[in-house]
Amino acid sequence: MSVREVLTPPGVGDVPVESPALTSRTIGIFGTLSLPVGMLALPVAIYLAPLYSGQLGIALGLVGTALLITRLFDVVTDPMIGIISDRWRPAIGRRKVWLILGTVTLMGGVWMLFRPPLDATFLYLVIAVSLLYFGITTLRLPYYAWSAELSPDYNLRTRISSTIQFFLIIGILLSALIPAWVTEQAGATSVDVMATTGLVIVALLPPIAALIFFTVPEPPAPVRKASLSPLALAKVVISNGPFVRIVTVILIISTGEAVRQSLTVFFARDLVGVENVPVLYFYYFIAGLVCVPLWAWLAKRMEKHRAFALALVLVAITNFAMLFVGPGDNAVFVAIFVAKGACYGALLLLPNAMIADAADIDTAKSSDRQQGLFYSAESMVQKFGVAIGAGVPLIVLGWVGYDASGETAAEPLLALQLIYGLAPGVLVLGGAAIIWGYSLTAERHSALRAEIEAKRAAAAD
Repeated sequence: MSVREVLTPPGVGDVPVESPALTSRTIGIFGTLSLPVGMLALPVAIYLAPLYSGQLGIALGLVGTALLITRLFDVVTDPMIGIISDRWRPAIGRRKVWLILGTVTLMGGVWMLFRPPLDATFLYLVIAVSLLYFGITTLRLPYYAWSAELSPDYNLRTRISSTIQFFLIIGILLSALIPAWVTEQAGATSVDVMATTGLVIVALLPPIAALIFFTVPEPPAPVRKASLSPLALAKVVISNGPFVRIVTVILIISTGEAVRQSLTVFFARDLVGVENVPVLYFYYFIAGLVCVPLWAWLAKRMEKHRAFALALVLVAITNFAMLFVGPGDNAVFVAIFVAKGACYGALLLLPNAMIADAADIDTAKSSDRQQGLFYSAESMVQKFGVAIGAGVPLIVLGWVGYDASGETAAEPLLALQLIYGLAPGVLVLGGAAIIWGYSLTAERHSALRAEIEAKRAAAAD
């Protein structure tokens, strides 16, 4: 499958009847929102701790604590936004209204977190991270629910998800290029990297959101049929076996990936001796971008869940390999790191496409579309995993006396290597074993969609 095929739907005549406006241009425009959102991932995961601890003087353990406690708010905000976006029916569209609200909120969070005052405190960090995460929630959840509603087709959903992740990785690449350029300037620090990146994100969000708002159609909302009671909604999610299996894996791999992401700068700089980490990430995400079409092709050839499991096994191998990397092994480290990057797209596009399919189980039962509910549950679980994976390792390194500004002592470096290589590898390998038994195949999903269409036709008569 070519990059062009990933970014566009099948040819004219193959587009499902429900989505008459789903042209290649429409899918391409829709996917662009993930570009500025993608620019958040690298600086938050990689440069946040060096900025607030190494530059602004907040204790490393407190930075980890801030990341951990701010995720607790997501227990409330994620289901709240997901359910409201399903139920609220404003005239401009139940998904489009959040495109406006989320853009404004996220811009405020980015500006506050990425451009802090030099005397920023722990409380400032907690507020800034909370606002950023709330902005991501209000923008991302209705957006992904909208993406699931653009088409009911099993393979076309993979195409839509691939497009979103394609632009997401482009955004990440831009966020890697900016630090690479900034750090080449004399005297540049993490403060300059974050400030410049934040300015670019804030500048990109409004025009992209406006373009999507005015050009991408939103399918009509169905008549409300599902119960609004919290207990009933929880039962909808928990009783969906394929969805529960997906989010269990997402929790596990999000934790493992966050461990690795939060420690990469320290591992590359202090243990291996890599001088320019931003350039390293550029190669990493180039590999991810190039391989997006490959994972989309594999998902069609061998089912989404099996392609997902294959990617997780490869990721686990690269994690364990880090246990054998030592000082000066720059070439080996880069090779392993780039191999991991080749799997990055699979860990994004495949679960999102699978959630869209799993949500159809509820649609078949209720004749409602509650994608916001399912994506909010996934987001809550994913963020919880990221909070644990990003926060706990920093706290542990703080306990062993790791110096975030540059460590040379043997014992803290050993602790870093064991956490960096062993914990993510075990977690990701466990995720691969769980997802292998996933039951919602293309054949079963086809039967599910036939049931939904039959109910819809009967209701219309």
